[in-house]
Amino acid sequence: MGWSTDGLKKNRVSTILYGGTESDRRAFAVTASEELDGAGLIEAKDATSLERALNNTRAVVYVPDLSVIPPVTQRAVVRVLREREEKPKLVLGLTTSPDTALEKGALTEDLKYWLSRSTVDVKARASRR
Repeated sequence: MGWSTDGLKKNRVSTILYGGTESDRRAFAVTASEELDGAGLIEAKDATSLERALNNTRAVVYVPDLSVIPPVTQRAVVRVLREREEKPKLVLGLTTSPDTALEKGALTEDLKYWLSRSTVDVKARASRR
C-alpha cells in the first residue's frame, strides 16, 4: 500500500509501521507531525507514557516498539480509536510484520484489525522510491 502522511492527515487514521530501521520509522513519525498543522510529536516508549499521550488529541504519538506495550494498554488504544471523535494520530512501530507480532503475542488481534488498512512496510516503501 502506498501509504503516506497525506493518508494520516486526510483520513484521521493511525498506522502501524514495520520493517526498515527504527530510524526510518521515526522519520515517518517526525514528518507526519511536521505536516499536521501544529501537531507535536510525543514519543511513548512504555505503557504509562502511551496512556498519558492518548489524551493529547492534537499530537502525533509515536511508539517505537509496540511489542513492549502490554495487551491491556493495546486494548485501551483500540477503545480510543473506536470511541473517541477527537484522538491523537498514532504511529506504532514494530520490528516484525503485524502477522508475526500477532503470532508471538506482541500485538493484540483487535489492534491489528483496527489498523489493518493502514499498515506500512517501511522497507518496501523505501525501495519503491
